[in-house]
Amino acid sequence: MRPKISDSEFASRLNKVQNFMEEHSLDLVVMYADDRYVYGQAYARWMLDYQPQFEAALILVPLKGEAAIVTGAESVEFALHTSRCGQVFAAEEFLHPDEDYPYCETTTLGQVVHKLEECSDRKILNIGVAGKEFMPYDLFKRILEEFGSDHVQDVGDSVTMLRAVKSAEEIEVIRYAYQIAAKGMETVYKNLRQGITERDLAAEAEYEMRKMGSEGMGIELMLNSGTSNTAPVLSRTTFREIQKGDLVVATLAPRYEGYHGAIGRPFILGEASEDMKKYIELLMYAQEETARRLAPGMSAEEMDRISRQHMEDAGFGRNFAYSAIHSVGVIEFEAPILSSKRKVTVKPGMIFSIDIPLFLTKWGGMRLENGYLVTETGCERLNPWQKTYIKPI
Repeated sequence: MRPKISDSEFASRLNKVQNFMEEHSLDLVVMYADDRYVYGQAYARWMLDYQPQFEAALILVPLKGEAAIVTGAESVEFALHTSRCGQVFAAEEFLHPDEDYPYCETTTLGQVVHKLEECSDRKILNIGVAGKEFMPYDLFKRILEEFGSDHVQDVGDSVTMLRAVKSAEEIEVIRYAYQIAAKGMETVYKNLRQGITERDLAAEAEYEMRKMGSEGMGIELMLNSGTSNTAPVLSRTTFREIQKGDLVVATLAPRYEGYHGAIGRPFILGEASEDMKKYIELLMYAQEETARRLAPGMSAEEMDRISRQHMEDAGFGRNFAYSAIHSVGVIEFEAPILSSKRKVTVKPGMIFSIDIPLFLTKWGGMRLENGYLVTETGCERLNPWQKTYIKPI
């Protein structure tokens, strides 16, 4: 049976957020969500198992009582059917100005807040906003008008960190997401051949991941080959036909029950040059050393220094294009990020992607990415370590 997140887990999340609100004297937390590809669903999926489509939404969490979803008219039945929430309102703030909605009773954000006040018998004065950086200007202005700027504070980072340490159920769901990703990568290797296009190879991988239960991708599936299409950090999968001797880089991040597995691999079709072998061995060693040190008590700055220093010593400091360790959860790339800019300590139950980059070179670029669960004494790899990077012809 495939793992899922239980109703009791969602109830515990509500308690966790409300305890945070009690500590910070907040009467309401407003979480923004939309269908943005990478970041949009995070707060809604974690809080209420809701994945917005087409219309954006606000998740309203009162200090006392149940949470509510405020969204557009076309999403009410969809939200009631798919989420773990029984209070869904169509509000004027989310209606399309050129549409008529004769089938739906609409309200306003202010009226929903008043209803929450009546249910909890408590005046809502001070609110926290999560997801402000993604919120449309007019919507945020409407929130300021409703509550007053002196009563609104940004709590996005704090709310995000509430999910930094994963529960037992989350760990099992993410573990399965990594199994899906591993199957996709196995399919890439199996079907890699001369003449196949990047898009055809990507389709084979996505088909196998869908059969295992993937509901989509946390980032666009990137399957790239040759020099110019592998050199950038981000690439578009094209109709380019893969040729003998090509460097092929696959990055897969399937989403399962709202959670992600993220794996990146370089492959060589046919015989690899000695230089290319050294580049791949460099990434492998940097990742192994980083994983060996990933353990409770390590600081973000200490972890960031390990692989970065190794790549700098090898002459690739400029090509180490981003921080190599980030958390994985309801976003493929979520906080905490273990970088020199972040003051955070590694704890048991955190899940990280160790993603070693080597990009923007004259021969192309590559990444080696695997997932790791932090245990009481170290870390556990969540996907098979595939050391076969050469695909014979």
